[in-house]
Amino acid sequence: MKPAFLALALGLTLALTPFAARAQGVVALPEDPGGAIVEELVVQAKEPGPAWWVVSDGDSTVYILGMPRGGLPPKTAWDRRYLDRRLKGANSLILADSVRIKVGVSSFGEAMRLYRSLRSDVPLERRLEEPLRSQFIAARQKVGQPGARYAKWSPFIASLMLVGDATPKGWADPRADIVKAARKAKVKRVEAPARDASDVVAKVFGEMSPALEMTCLSAAARNVQGSRPAVNADGWVRGDVAAAISGPRDYEGCLLLLNGGPQFWRALVADQTGLIANALKTPGHSVALVDISFLVAEEGVVRRLEARGLTVTGPGGG
Repeated sequence: MKPAFLALALGLTLALTPFAARAQGVVALPEDPGGAIVEELVVQAKEPGPAWWVVSDGDSTVYILGMPRGGLPPKTAWDRRYLDRRLKGANSLILADSVRIKVGVSSFGEAMRLYRSLRSDVPLERRLEEPLRSQFIAARQKVGQPGARYAKWSPFIASLMLVGDATPKGWADPRADIVKAARKAKVKRVEAPARDASDVVAKVFGEMSPALEMTCLSAAARNVQGSRPAVNADGWVRGDVAAAISGPRDYEGCLLLLNGGPQFWRALVADQTGLIANALKTPGHSVALVDISFLVAEEGVVRRLEARGLTVTGPGGG
């Protein structure tokens, strides 16, 4: 599984300010606003293929495709009839499933200090205590990775790597094919502006503690042990929303912490909602890509669109 924030988090690690170990204490991870799901939105699509939502306003319509939590196995066939039909004559393809960020590194020297601060000469598994050591080993073995891959990294960076490694090798995100299809159909792409995360990143890593690092590594191990990428992929292909979003969210709090907390998550939802609402100002239709978990959350895109007085029809027809 590859959560929506994971790619962003991995990118941020290359541009963070160095952090110092602090005294261990009580660890409190941010709330996970994406964890509360609107049950009535978790349905089986009536149309063949992945689940779509449709939002309308007068003479304008946006077809929203819920994108999978992770990739799809190689050569996976999925029903693209509705995608190709909706791209034809579309005003735009709204890429609301991606996060773009800006983080600056002031100098090569700073980057090198950061690199050294995230690494250790003592192998990671020797730095872990039980039961976390055994949990981590079991998780890395499940994803087929040797201890050497994580040995020199800090527990927090190892947690990011472990969750990223949970996506099986060779799996691909269908997004690239969709963008290619839009280009062929001469549909323009619309993306949200990049967000500057420099201040958030500096604050988070300045306050990182050994206890928090261990909490995140433990959460990553639980996430990997409970993940079911094949179930998620198959559910997405069949339009089974429950299967597509199933699986643990233990690690979301750590990703939210790195990305600025629940406020950042809500800001992303607001950006996605705004892009879709703005497209409705133009007569005709557009297609939007939104991470499926962002669609069905209590504070997610569907509820935000409805709060604007817009009519949203789900994949179950309601």
